[in-house]
Formats: sequence, structure tokens, C-alpha cells
Amino acid sequence: MTLLYSAILCLFFKTRICQLQCVKAETPNDSEFSINVTTHIKGKSGDCILIPYELTFPKNKVTVPYRKIWFRGDPQNTESIEIVDKVESGTKDTFRTKGLPRGEYKYGFKLEWECNQTFVFTKRVHISVSAVPKRPIVRASPMEEGQRAILRCIARPLCFNKATIHWKRTKAARQSLFRAYDENNILHHRNVVPFTPTADDHNTKITCVANYSHSVFETTVTLKVKFSPKIQQTSQCTVEGKLVVCVCISRGNPLPPITWPSLTDFSVTSSSSIQTVNSTITMSAADYQNTSVKCISSNKVGRAEIDIPIQSDAKKLRPKNELDANHKSDANLPWIITAVSLSLNLVLLTSLIICTSKRCRGKSQHGELCEEMKTYATLNKADVGQDYSVISSQTRSACGERSEVGVSHRPLPPIAAHYPKL
Repeated sequence: MTLLYSAILCLFFKTRICQLQCVKAETPNDSEFSINVTTHIKGKSGDCILIPYELTFPKNKVTVPYRKIWFRGDPQNTESIEIVDKVESGTKDTFRTKGLPRGEYKYGFKLEWECNQTFVFTKRVHISVSAVPKRPIVRASPMEEGQRAILRCIARPLCFNKATIHWKRTKAARQSLFRAYDENNILHHRNVVPFTPTADDHNTKITCVANYSHSVFETTVTLKVKFSPKIQQTSQCTVEGKLVVCVCISRGNPLPPITWPSLTDFSVTSSSSIQTVNSTITMSAADYQNTSVKCISSNKVGRAEIDIPIQSDAKKLRPKNELDANHKSDANLPWIITAVSLSLNLVLLTSLIICTSKRCRGKSQHGELCEEMKTYATLNKADVGQDYSVISSQTRSACGERSEVGVSHRPLPPIAAHYPKL
């Protein structure tokens, strides 16, 4: 019990002594505290920036343990704390910033020791961070169609901050370039990706993204895939007058040259663009009797060949739309002729019926008059040599016919007088 009371009394007196010392503590004098540091520093985005400094303070006023504190902007925004158990005035030290993105920053320094004593140094360190990126490096193994290949992304740590790697493809790349991708177009979250390329992957783009805590950097590469020749379906042979013209188009990497075997007398022109070769030959149609022409294309990866049929029928050379239009017009022609013929027959039949009806009505009304006029006109024509047969006028009969009528003051002789007696 005696020992317990003794310990409590000892702690009480120590606390009182400390309180008396804190009350008696003097206010720090600015002239006794100083820091030697570079006030303007330039750095690159993502790099660790070192701030070397030298600190001086009065040993009899700063008690141990004390704390060396770096802050950014406001003194309450602490960036780094170092606790020191031994008073070391005039010593040199270094403060290291974390990887910073592009921008302007201001750092300061302060000391703290017992009895909540604090001294904030007036000097500030201004840091300018430029946007020079530390891009990751993308390396690819040689790529050939159907052969397994590897893509590797190398992103070095920035200020002891390791990057998180992921891949993304462009819209031009096939979705099957990698087996795993999500709606955000993000692929494998690792720096090494194995895959099997195809001819469609050639000249597509892939991007490695290195994500640090303070910044993101990207590197985009174009894939180069070797593949065997592939002769295009647009290759064709046609007859143009007395000539046969053949066009063969092949795509491959490396460029696949085109040859025309078994041909001796012909002219050829060739052109190429990117990974495509276009070859055109022209030869006499009379000297070539086969129905097709062979085209061969080859490179270091493989070989392709095709027999191109010769299209000699002019109809086959027409555009499909034109052929369809002609076919439809030919099919409709008989129907058009039939319709016109029926219309004409109907008009003629109607006209005939109307005319016949009118004539029949006229004949029924003037039938007797017509007969007498015709007989009289006939008799007068027989006696053209007599005086009373001189024609003086022409009249139109009721039947619509013209008749000659003789005019005389003498009576007409009997009809029987002109004929011999039987």
C-alpha cells in the first residue's frame, strides 16, 4: 500500500512540474529558426520530386521528441511527418513528393515539440509539374495468321507507385481479338496477353493503359500480322470485242505477286496498295480457246490460285438491274399487243354496228325512191347520143349516190322503142 501511494504522489508531482515548464515556455524567435531550401523546382508528371533542405533551430528551446512536418498549401494539410528523438540542429535532409499530375504546387515546413510548441517556417517551395508523359512500352512477338502470339505492356513504377494495367481496342479491331472484354471496351487486366491473330487483325490498333494513383498514361500500337494470299471474289475475265481482259486481285502480307501460267502472248499491267495486288492481262480472243484463265498469287507465308471463267455472253456482262428490267419489258410486250388489238377491234365493231343501223333505217324510208332513181339514171346513160340525153345538171339521190338527169321539152319515147321485137 505504501508503495502504491508513493507512485501516485510521484506522478502527481511530475505532472505539476511539466505544467509549470509549459507555462514558462518562451515564444520562438523567428531569427533563431531558419531553413535553407530551393524555392522553385520543376518536375515531370508522375515523377518523384526530391526537395533537399538544411534546418537550423535553437537546441535549448526545442525539446525532444520533436516532429518535422511537410505540408502542401495549408499548414493543416500534412504530407509527411518525421519524429526525431535527438536534437540535431544544422543537419541536412530530403523530402520526396509523390507522383504528381500536371499543375502548380506549393509546399511548406514546420516543427512541433512538447507543450504543443509549433514553429512554421515562412519559406515556401513552388513546384511546377509539366505534362511530359511516362508512357508504357508495348512489345509484340512476331505475328502470323493462325500462330499464337503475345502482347506485353511494360509500365515502370512512378515514385514507388506501381501502375495498374489494362488493354482496350479501337473500333477497327475485331471483338474476338481478345477473349475477354466488357461493355467499357476494357480487356485483360494484366500486362501480358496471349492470342491467335488472323488476317483481319492486320493493321488494327490496340492500346495499353497504365493507371497510377495520380495519373493515367496510354500507348497505342498497330498490329502487323503476316498472312497468306487471299484472291478476291471480284476477280473476273470478260470478252471485249476481239480481246479477252482478265483482272485478278489478291491480298496478303507480305505483298503477294500475281502470275498467269500457260499464257504466252498477252500484255499485263499491275498495281498495288497496302496489302493488295491488282493484275490485268489482255490477249486476243481468237488465239485463246479455253473457257477459263488460271491466276496464281504467292508470298513467303503461302500460295493461292483460282480458275477465272471467261464470260462471253454479253448479257452476263450487263448489270443485274438492267437484265431484270429488260426481262420484265420482254415479258410484258405480248400483253400490251393483245390489249391494243382488242381495243381496236372493239372500236371497229362498234363503228360497223352504228353504220349498219343508220343505213338500214334510211333504206326502209326511201327504198322505192331509190329504185326508181337508179333505173331512170341507167336508161338515160344508154341514150347519150340523142338530143334529149344532153346532161344539164347533176343531182344527188336519196341514197347518197350521184345520178345524171337529162332535161328535154319533148316527151320521152317509150322504153320498148329502143329494143327489137322478139
